[in-house]
This record gives sequence, structure tokens and C-alpha cells, in this order.
Amino acid sequence: MAGIQVGIEGEGAPAAAEALLEIPGISGSYEVPTQREGTLAAIATIIGIVGGAVALAEQIRKWYQEWHQSHLYRY
Repeated sequence: MAGIQVGIEGEGAPAAAEALLEIPGISGSYEVPTQREGTLAAIATIIGIVGGAVALAEQIRKWYQEWHQSHLYRY
């Protein structure tokens, strides 16, 4: 499987990338690129997915909703 890259921007982006990669069935790494103009960002690279696609998709959807809700009213 080729790596899938997910870009995450905003306060807490590294923590969100780490949480994404802690989902059971996902393996990969993340990096925090050099910051420009005070923007926080992280790039997660998923290199392996193990398990049922439907269950994994639900976990990723839940991760996204939690991240989105926690940052919805900060900006």
C-alpha cells in the first residue's frame, strides 16, 4: 500500500495526528513541518491499514468529528 498523507492544521495539530495514528489498525508516522506565519500543522502518513474497512472508517470518522468539534469555535 502506498502511503496516504493527511494534513492537519490548527492548534493541537500534532496531538490530533498522534491520535489518528493511535487508532487500532492504522500504522504510520507524522511530522511537524517548519511553521510559517504562526500556523500549526502536522502531516500524518498512514503506511498500513489492518482490519475491517467499515470499522476502521467509523473510527476515522469519529476521530475527525472529535477534532472538528474541539476546534469549531476557536477561530
